[in-house]
Amino acid sequence: MQITKTSAKTGKRSKAADRLPAVPAMESAAQETRPATCGQSAEPIPAEAQTPAAEKALPTAASASTEETNPRPDAQIRLLDLNKIVNAEYNPRKDFREETLLELAESIRQVGVLQPICVRPQGEGFEIVYGERRYWAAAMANLKFIPALVREMTDAEAEDAAITENLQREDVKPREEAAAYKRALQSGRHTIESLVGKFGKSEAYIRSRLKLCELIDALAGQLDREEISVGVAMEIAKYPSDIQQEVYEEHFSDECRTSWKNARIKEIARRLYERYMTKLETYRFDKSECRTCAHNTANQVLFRDECSDGCAGCQNRECMMRKNNEFLVQKAVKLLTDDPRTTLASTDETPSEVLDALEEEGYHVEELEYLVSYYAEAPEMPEAPKAERYVSEEDFAEAQQRYEVRMARFTEATRQLEFDVSEGRVRKYAVIGNLDIELRYEEIEDEEREVTVNEGQEDERKVLVTVVPPSPLEALEQQDLRNRQICYEHITTDMKRMFLDVKVANKPLQKEEQQMFYYAMMQCIMSDSKLRQCGIRPKEGSSLTDEEQFAAAGRITAKQQAALTRAYLVDYFRSAAPEYYCTDETLLTGMMCRFADMNFTEQSRKVQQEYLKVYEKRKARIQEQIDNLRAQAEAVERAASVQEAPDTEPEMPELLPEETPAVAPSPEPLIIPMDPDIEPDTRMPEEMKAAA
Repeated sequence: MQITKTSAKTGKRSKAADRLPAVPAMESAAQETRPATCGQSAEPIPAEAQTPAAEKALPTAASASTEETNPRPDAQIRLLDLNKIVNAEYNPRKDFREETLLELAESIRQVGVLQPICVRPQGEGFEIVYGERRYWAAAMANLKFIPALVREMTDAEAEDAAITENLQREDVKPREEAAAYKRALQSGRHTIESLVGKFGKSEAYIRSRLKLCELIDALAGQLDREEISVGVAMEIAKYPSDIQQEVYEEHFSDECRTSWKNARIKEIARRLYERYMTKLETYRFDKSECRTCAHNTANQVLFRDECSDGCAGCQNRECMMRKNNEFLVQKAVKLLTDDPRTTLASTDETPSEVLDALEEEGYHVEELEYLVSYYAEAPEMPEAPKAERYVSEEDFAEAQQRYEVRMARFTEATRQLEFDVSEGRVRKYAVIGNLDIELRYEEIEDEEREVTVNEGQEDERKVLVTVVPPSPLEALEQQDLRNRQICYEHITTDMKRMFLDVKVANKPLQKEEQQMFYYAMMQCIMSDSKLRQCGIRPKEGSSLTDEEQFAAAGRITAKQQAALTRAYLVDYFRSAAPEYYCTDETLLTGMMCRFADMNFTEQSRKVQQEYLKVYEKRKARIQEQIDNLRAQAEAVERAASVQEAPDTEPEMPELLPEETPAVAPSPEPLIIPMDPDIEPDTRMPEEMKAAA
């Protein structure tokens, strides 16, 4: 049965309340048999004494035990007409179980109301401060009057009294308790610390109860029905609603595959923390700010047990992901700056925000073709032996020798790897993962291509040629070309789409000998709407007949000729301009862009500038890499020339005093004539090629 509550604002009691429809929720009849704590006598007030014809005052202070330590002097116990009492909106208890309410009503029929409710004057009637359950049970027991402690109270005092009285009950529901704490905090009259002192609860207890207010409806219903314990509910309530929903569907719903309903609370807490809490130790970004952050679980009493081993998590996922993404972007840029031969690469785990940030700055990120495990790692540097780990000096000396051998192999493997990367035979990737960036390497094989020799001649034939991989510098130049092609591929696509809606302009052409040409053009290319734009309209009907088109071609004006020409060019570019591997240097692509600039300036600029802006950013980044590569090559060349030059001038032999050096005549310059049949070798040495 649902009880219709009286409005606290109107002070009127609905007639439906006399019929007492069904009531939600909770409290046992046994609670009403506890000793009086509300300023009433411990002796029950008989039911027959509670139904006089008119309300009357009962003995007050002399026969009342104390609900409060210092009762207010204006408080008095009176028998009040139920029709003059309305319920309050701030009562923390909202639901009452029908069965327990019926039990309480039957108890009241037998022995009366043992404990008065508390009300305050409100207009011409009274408003319930606490004891609403007794009020409804008395109505169900057909009482006309109910004993009540009447007190003058402000709204704030009444709300505090209702919260305090309900929180001190033994049968209060966990979520009702949570709602009471939340309301007390929202009132601004209490803090967590004041609630701790007022109710004698720990800070962790109150904070965990407050979390129950954030339970999703499905789990809140299970808690109210006692299908899950309050401990389990509090553990789940620590996490955001989307995680709660996932946990409910996977482990607490009727259709779940693996139920957690019978798992221990600590085990559920551990599973939730390991799966959903982001552990800070797994991230590589600087955590200086995190040490004192309120979202760090190490600084929260709610996660004291989970953080006992020192492993803290972050509850502010948005902040954490932002810091992680910034770290990945900065590290990627630094790796590329330190070694311009590096290629940034992505996998399925690469955060999309990182890719967007790098692309926005003009960096090219290549998607790996295979799994990361397919690509090789760099040679691992051997660990130097430590003397304290060995028993004798002989063992340490042997270990040192083995280390030197492994170190020599490592040095040679690293040198060879660096040489192959510089030659383009090995590609160096900086693979951007979810948490960090790792270096991987891929060996590039020589490519065989089939080419045609002596094309168009009698001895035309196809041969296979071997194409060596491009050097890093050549690869960057090729990437720049490809970026430019991508730019104009987009421009061409958008330009063709733009041509669908443009209107052509007028310019003069010729006449009679082109009559057939215009007719063919109108037949094969021009639509009726395009002909109308050119000023050619049918005399009768909705479209031109073939005869009318041919006749119009014979008497066409200069302006019409110009319009037709431009319309023809628009369709021609739409059909003929290449859409792949084209740049502004491609003939048709360049013509199309110039034609659009002359005739549709505003639309053309909008299309081109959008993609050229992206290309210019990419070109600037590639140019930075090219400049860095050349600077590094020059540095290597200078270092090599310094090593080849002698450190000191050769010493002259000492001469005896009587000896004087003989002055030899200057030799004639040695000239070796060049064989006219032999051309000089002007090829650049391989070492210089590598340095360049």
